[in-house]
Amino acid sequence: MSSRDSTLWRNMPVAVPSKKALVLSIAPVLLSAYLIYRFSPLSQTPPRSRSESSSSSSKQGGPTWATKRYKSSTDDDDEEEDDDADLVSILSDGDDHEHNDLDSEYRRRHEYYCQFRPFFDVKNENADKDEADRLSDDDLIKEYDQYIRAGDSIEMKPANEYPDHKWIAMWESWKLFSAWERRASYTNPEFFKMYIHKNFHGLGMQEQIENMLIAFDKEFGKKKRTKKSIKEIWAITAALLQFLLEIPVDAWLALSDRKKLETTTGLIGRALVSALNELDRAKYLKPDSEIKDIGLIISYYLYWASTLKENQRIDLPFRKEVVAYARKAGVDLSVAGCYGTGERVRALEREVGRIKPLSGSVKPDRWEWNKKFKRFVKEYNKVGGNKYNILKMSRKERASYALDKKDPLADIPQRAIQEGVIRVRPR
Repeated sequence: MSSRDSTLWRNMPVAVPSKKALVLSIAPVLLSAYLIYRFSPLSQTPPRSRSESSSSSSKQGGPTWATKRYKSSTDDDDEEEDDDADLVSILSDGDDHEHNDLDSEYRRRHEYYCQFRPFFDVKNENADKDEADRLSDDDLIKEYDQYIRAGDSIEMKPANEYPDHKWIAMWESWKLFSAWERRASYTNPEFFKMYIHKNFHGLGMQEQIENMLIAFDKEFGKKKRTKKSIKEIWAITAALLQFLLEIPVDAWLALSDRKKLETTTGLIGRALVSALNELDRAKYLKPDSEIKDIGLIISYYLYWASTLKENQRIDLPFRKEVVAYARKAGVDLSVAGCYGTGERVRALEREVGRIKPLSGSVKPDRWEWNKKFKRFVKEYNKVGGNKYNILKMSRKERASYALDKKDPLADIPQRAIQEGVIRVRPR
């Protein structure tokens, strides 16, 4: 992380949403999750000595239980920063279990709800502006913070009440994203004031992405296709693509096993076209489809593909195919997608020629997901799991890696740890 990003992170106010908000409205997690991963250091540097830490201006205490009353980003802005303040808060969601039944009462799992425009998209548009109109990182974050806290916000309101708002998601996708964001945080030793080895977080992210692909494979592998199961396949796919853009995966992409990395990214593309094929088989590829975020999710994939090609020299497969699916569905990606999608499609067509609506036979598993994923599992023997999940370590093992040689979760009930209902995030 650059010194500029580090300074930005230390000076940036972070407001943590209430526990009720985390249950009934997952949207606020998006900004906090993005900012946590974007501006937090990766687990790639060895720990400093205790004496060095105590003399540093960025001295950080260990984890604590989050308090019930949180300071908003506008509270005490002029108050001098406390060097001894804890960087990491740990919040148990255990008390929130009683509210989970509200999902069925207020939120239908496959219905669509409005979400905020993602911060990465706002940032991309800002970067394209003339220098005179471009906001600094600090000002952009402040403006975005005001946007998500506006009193007239429509976030998490039914999407059918706001047909012109393209930033939407299934409630099931929101829940999956939230769970995966939380699970990913358990792979980052920095969040626990620990040091294990420089690749631990990256390997943990590989493991987590494999877990997401396993979730897709489990649903995709069901023999009986119903309206519900097809929507579930799509909800998983949408959450996966949103995860890859909202949660920076620099540590994962920095891993040295390029073959496995490229195979994994290729499987993500294959999952998307496989899900689109299921929508095609079920006659959901049409302008008035019940699946309302087809163009948005395809645009996420095209943007992710462009960043991988530019920064990692990885050519994602199926870019042409997903555009062809969009055109078969009658979706204008320049309107339905994220910022810059129209230009990405034009650049792709300059590379591969004019892309027509997808033709050919609509058949089960057209893109051979089952075959390719089985090959992946066989080649790497075991995929997914919890090997890099810090919550699965014993208290003694966590203490052995902690900078102060104390279990960072010493004050957390074992049941909360076992159930994985811990939120780890900077204060």
